[in-house]
Amino acid sequence: AFSQIFNFPIWKIEVDELKEIIALECRNPKTTIPYLSVIRFNGELILDQYPLKQKEWTLASIQGNYIILKKVADNSPIHPGVWMLDYLHPNEDNQFHQFQYLATLENYIQMRPQHISSGFHQYFSLATQEIVSTIDETIKLFENNIVFPLAYTSLKPSFLDQFEDNEDLWISK
Repeated sequence: AFSQIFNFPIWKIEVDELKEIIALECRNPKTTIPYLSVIRFNGELILDQYPLKQKEWTLASIQGNYIILKKVADNSPIHPGVWMLDYLHPNEDNQFHQFQYLATLENYIQMRPQHISSGFHQYFSLATQEIVSTIDETIKLFENNIVFPLAYTSLKPSFLDQFEDNEDLWISK
């Protein structure tokens, strides 16, 4: 268990169970600019509130050394734009504005060219950093066995009054 305080509310959480890391997207409520953090299961902070320049990017997944971001539009959750951000060396090298994010697979990101509505997929290899048209049929969706807690919506129990910084409470399933 660990405790971490962020400057802004947590917007999204994604987990890579195999690498034992957690990716968090926090958003500034005034500007809606996202800030990304990566934390190991033991509480070690790897990436601390890295600001993105554009508010249209949102956390889609995390796998290995990459935070996978997708772009959203003002009026739609679907918009061309996929970004594989190396959280150890953050940069904008792996941004693809002509593709739409579809899914995170084992060691691949499934995406579609923006002008094709269905049927045709391409894959970004996290290992080689290349776009390929086909992958081995045995490659599956990237899955975790992580169970997220439920939000506690009742009144805060009196024994927790001494903890002022805890705004949101969660219950383990």
